[in-house]
Amino acid sequence: MRNRRAPRLLTAAAAAAALVLAATGCTDRAADSSSSASAKSSITVAIAAMPTSYDLEGNWAASNENYTMWSQTMVGLLRYKYVEKNGVLVQDFNQYQGVLADYDKPFTKTKTADGLDYTFHLRKGVVSQAGNPFTAKDVYYSFQRKLSVDGGRLPQIKAYFNSIDQVQIVDDHTVTFHLHGVGNDDIFPQMLTGQMGRIWDSTEMKKHATDTDQWSEEWAATHDGAGFGPYEVASKTADQQVVLKANPHYPLGEPKINKITMQVVADSGTRAQMLSSGDVQVAEALAPSDQEAISKKSGVQIPTVEHPIEFVDLALVQNKAPFDDKLVRQAFMYSVPYSQLIKQVYRGLAITSPGWLTPSMGVPGTSTKPAYTYNIGKAKHLLEEAGKPSVDVTLTVSNAIPDIVDSAVMIKSYAAKAGFNVTVKQLNAADFATGRANATFQSLLAANRSQTQTPSYINNFFMPNDPSNNGAFVPTAEWKKLNADAIAAGPMTSKEAAPYWEKVNAFVIDDASQLPILYRQPNQAYSTSLQGMSYRYDNTVDYSVLTPAGK
Repeated sequence: MRNRRAPRLLTAAAAAAALVLAATGCTDRAADSSSSASAKSSITVAIAAMPTSYDLEGNWAASNENYTMWSQTMVGLLRYKYVEKNGVLVQDFNQYQGVLADYDKPFTKTKTADGLDYTFHLRKGVVSQAGNPFTAKDVYYSFQRKLSVDGGRLPQIKAYFNSIDQVQIVDDHTVTFHLHGVGNDDIFPQMLTGQMGRIWDSTEMKKHATDTDQWSEEWAATHDGAGFGPYEVASKTADQQVVLKANPHYPLGEPKINKITMQVVADSGTRAQMLSSGDVQVAEALAPSDQEAISKKSGVQIPTVEHPIEFVDLALVQNKAPFDDKLVRQAFMYSVPYSQLIKQVYRGLAITSPGWLTPSMGVPGTSTKPAYTYNIGKAKHLLEEAGKPSVDVTLTVSNAIPDIVDSAVMIKSYAAKAGFNVTVKQLNAADFATGRANATFQSLLAANRSQTQTPSYINNFFMPNDPSNNGAFVPTAEWKKLNADAIAAGPMTSKEAAPYWEKVNAFVIDDASQLPILYRQPNQAYSTSLQGMSYRYDNTVDYSVLTPAGK
């Protein structure tokens, strides 16, 4: 066991910036045995801001840098399997591989009288970044913490997993979750692959607990080193850069890129140009126009995927006029210039939206037909039918995301032709988040994603009047029955369940209170000196699967 290095502090000056997204993993089984032979290579990355928190449970803050930092220093029991498609490693949301659990057979599932038991078989010989052995006690501690802290990130499965008494330590390397009331959607493993599945080194964490801070939230917000992830923080320079070094004890093998220098470059265009000129090897969080500007430059590669899951989220709040009328909501959806948004704002780096049910979920026969198309004639007719030929609308956006602002301005222009008088209200990120949480907006446009690709998760996280997402949709008895019937019909990837999920999707499209209006491609760019571009559940770069080209 190696000695614990000196604590790495996230300085107060660094804890003042934020943006949007995250990462985990390693490409395939070969990486498991690559530790001693991994190539030593360093890269420089242009990021938009310094991370502000290392703890997305106790100190949750949604930013690209925070997600990236946590997922590069932390891992969970599982990850989604990577499948290479057109030069991009894309995660398959219905196949799992073990990280802290056994690689090939991470868990077994057993039906019980009132639900399901998931038994995880843990890896042996794993040590944390602090040098402590990994055991089932770390899993138990981690889930007890998730259930105890305010931002524990387990709210979507609380209906059947809500007590630490449901976690049983069988032995040092076996742990069982006793779930009650579980349907056929198999959502539990998906929940564990994402951010909320991260496992802590309980020995290290408990060293920093106090009488007033049982779960070491204060310490974990400003330190890494209590995880099992592919990287550790080597150094930081406030407001300028953070340097990561490869963790030689990473369960899937030491990453091939052993040092990552992340430089803060606030402007998207500058980040893109630095990549184009070779000053950096990865540029994160790029605007579509900047991706387009460098897309044909020598030495640049931009990942695109068949079924992106990042989306532009339009919410028309049902309990606020004029969107308390479904006809008005439908009319507005027909007033959105979908094709023009894809062409002009997203420069072709987006696709039309079929609604919430996407091909990534694996539901057989999923339609890719657009949920709505731009149809001014139909929009006018619906407004006339509602008795409101002219309607005033305030569409609220965060000014921190330029493509969202540009989209709102374009919607304002095109919707006017149908009779909508749209005022685009731009708020700073903090005020936008507050208004969203308090459900004060009449309508809003936001960048969003679902880190769990199951229909039941979508319908129970994004739809039921959850202000943290929108506060737009009002659940009905019909909607609840449609969901229950779909879950009961069989596994979501079965032919039996597919027609039921199509009915749920059709209901939500017809309701028109909240929908993805398009799905956006990854917003990064890479040097051609690298291979292993990835597309994950959270649309962030997985640095652990990157390798020097040709290696």
